Amino acid sequence: MNTSHPFDLVIGLDRSDRKADLHLIATDTGQTHYQSLDTSPENLHAWLAQLRLQYPQARVAICLEQPAGNLIAFLETYSWITLYAINPITLQKFREAFVTSRAKDDHKDARYLAELLLTHHDKLKPWQPEDSPTRQLQQWVLHRRAVVDQCTGLTNRLQALLKQYFPQALHLCGEDLWRPLATDFLLKWPTLQALQKTSPGSIKEFYYLHGSRSQKLIAQRLQQIQKAVALTDEIALLDSYTLRVQLICRELKLVLKTIQEYERKIADGFAQHPDHEIFASLPGAGPTLAPRLLASLGSERDRFADAKSLQCYSGIAPVTKQSGGKCYVHRRYLCPKFFKQSFHEYAKESILHSRWAAAYYKQQRNKGCGHHIAVRALAYKWQRIIWKCWQARTAYKEETYEAALKKNGSALAAVLGQIELGKSPMKTRLKKS
Repeated sequence: MNTSHPFDLVIGLDRSDRKADLHLIATDTGQTHYQSLDTSPENLHAWLAQLRLQYPQARVAICLEQPAGNLIAFLETYSWITLYAINPITLQKFREAFVTSRAKDDHKDARYLAELLLTHHDKLKPWQPEDSPTRQLQQWVLHRRAVVDQCTGLTNRLQALLKQYFPQALHLCGEDLWRPLATDFLLKWPTLQALQKTSPGSIKEFYYLHGSRSQKLIAQRLQQIQKAVALTDEIALLDSYTLRVQLICRELKLVLKTIQEYERKIADGFAQHPDHEIFASLPGAGPTLAPRLLASLGSERDRFADAKSLQCYSGIAPVTKQSGGKCYVHRRYLCPKFFKQSFHEYAKESILHSRWAAAYYKQQRNKGCGHHIAVRALAYKWQRIIWKCWQARTAYKEETYEAALKKNGSALAAVLGQIELGKSPMKTRLKKS
């Protein structure tokens, strides 16, 4: 057996909701052992304690399949264990190399995880936990996005319900149904019948108190209310829809409050983070995207050895498939979606705040690229810049980068003076020189 292996014991762990399948391989003798246990923290702790007694000086590595955030958080507290969290695609391809029928079960997956680590440990990267401030920020921005998605889902559901019995509310409540104006409106007047019984003065006062004070808009809304015709007067339908609509409105108010609380925590955590100055200096990042970019890169500089590894991992770099005389390039699909969205959304926002970014975006569009292709190309360039600033621990300076473009004779440098910040370069005519 391999006596030069960096670990004395490798373990493949395949976890389901109720149990964990474990396959242990001793690297010096090749002996294997399989067991299954309940995934409660108490059982896992007891198993690890027994394992340490059995192998007191052993170098132990555990290989498991992502996503397994809670399990990783539990296991990384044991300093004598080295964790390898691998991509599900890696396990799938390794298994299919030996099982062409694609049959699978938990026991065999645990064995394949152990064998993968045993034979290819030099090609796998061990799990590197972030420091506490970075991990906290990562969790906040991730969960904030999840709550925002929840808000979007509730808004879409509310819109669908209103179309069924009170379509006029879609105009009377404004464009954003998640805002306090809309939710308070529907909690106060969930039906057209209830709204039409209210005096115009009370309705006008409601709009005033919620920040809608355009006399023209209020007059249009009052006129619409007066002329509106209800879809139905059936009490059974109105009562049932009212209960659901008001339930969603209350949920939206709670969700909005939670989002605000997350944003407060993110702002505090970002301001205190050691890398705050780097990401706060990025033009257009602002209070939302700057913490997301920081959370995406983390604090472990060894995680991305070069800008290319960051571009590939995030999904911004395209994938090239070449065989014989054929070559096909397409965007990357298998990647951390939130990670990719953060850079894509930042690149889009930077077009309004950075002259060279706007010039580069316009250059790509003039070549015939679509909007999102041009934004991805811009994100690709931004990642090289951000990676360099991140590695050097220095803030980004727009004037320094523009000077470098001019020094290198870049075509972008010639049009920087024709860019107007705050305006889309595709909607602004170039100034005459």
